[in-house]
Amino acid sequence: MASETGRMSVSVTLEKQEKLDAIANSLDRSRNWLVNQAIDHYLEIYDWQTKKIQERLDIASGKN
Repeated sequence: MASETGRMSVSVTLEKQEKLDAIANSLDRSRNWLVNQAIDHYLEIYDWQTKKIQERLDIASGKN
C-alpha cells in the first residue's frame, strides 16, 4: 500500500541542484526520487543516533 504524500518546497543553491540533477541522471531517476532517498537515509540515521544516545544516557544514569 502506497503512503500518502505531501508537497513541500526546499531552496538549495544552484550548485547543489546541479549536483543532485547529475546524480539523479546517472541513476536514471528523478530528482524527487533522489531527494526522497536522501531524506529516508537521514531519518534512519537520526533515529539510530537518538536511540543510541538515549541508551548511553540510561546506562550512565544507572537505568539499564
